[in-house]
Amino acid sequence: MNASKVVVAEVVTVTRDNSATFAHLGISFANGSVTTSDPAIPPRAAGRWSARNLDGWEDKRRDLAKETREISHFAPSWRGSGSHLSSRTIEAFPVDYHPARMHSVSAKVLEPLRDGALVRIRIDQPLDRSDPEFDRDLQFNLRLLKELVGSASIFDADLSDEDYAAIQRVDWELLPPGKRDEVLARMFTSKTSDPERMRVASERLEALTKLGPSELILGKGRFSNYFGGRFGSDLVALENLEYGNALYLFEEDWEKLSQLSRSELIRRRDPTVTRVPHVTGWQSLVCKMLRATPRT
Repeated sequence: MNASKVVVAEVVTVTRDNSATFAHLGISFANGSVTTSDPAIPPRAAGRWSARNLDGWEDKRRDLAKETREISHFAPSWRGSGSHLSSRTIEAFPVDYHPARMHSVSAKVLEPLRDGALVRIRIDQPLDRSDPEFDRDLQFNLRLLKELVGSASIFDADLSDEDYAAIQRVDWELLPPGKRDEVLARMFTSKTSDPERMRVASERLEALTKLGPSELILGKGRFSNYFGGRFGSDLVALENLEYGNALYLFEEDWEKLSQLSRSELIRRRDPTVTRVPHVTGWQSLVCKMLRATPRT
């Protein structure tokens, strides 16, 4: 990235199940869609860096030598009424004072999804690379957004919402076959998770684990609705949490091809990708296909 000005931001997938974790940013889920509020300074209660953003803070420099400091206060006089100024000297560590930043954070729906949306969350104050305090300010903004969202990235300050939407950040996690319950637990972290969605996901994941995958796959970010199994080094079966979607069987380049939308995959007519709709008997069909496909 060679941009002279940058911002700290992140693109996240907000769903019915995780929307409560973004409520402090004015993001909510209602009537099947995600809504956002106007840019605002994060609340103090959001965490340490949010409080520092509002109030500033002090750093006691224990890495430096102590310095002589005079402190004064008014003390009551022993005789008569009134008070007098009393002073004394002490040895104390130097203190760095950091003013409040008062950074605001904005959220914007980039792409509606079924039962959710792709949302851009950004600290709106851009940072100039030529500024002598650039590194310090960048670290503060990264820590602030990570506290608020869980992750943070650096983007060109002039990036449009369309550019953010085009960014596809794939983060697949591979787990041992015996981690089926862990996959389900990570997919449904919210206490308000839809029981029907949980039931469907559990049934589909159980069907996959019976086929003997070498590893289980769990998607993150905008791919958090995806899970599946890897059979050998190249053969991958991916499911989607959304009801009605099909299972996709990838014979090669699964990490690249899985970034494409469902319609793009269908248009490609790629012989290495097979779409299996969730109709009666789909489990048996997948089993036959896996047996017929060589595993490396």
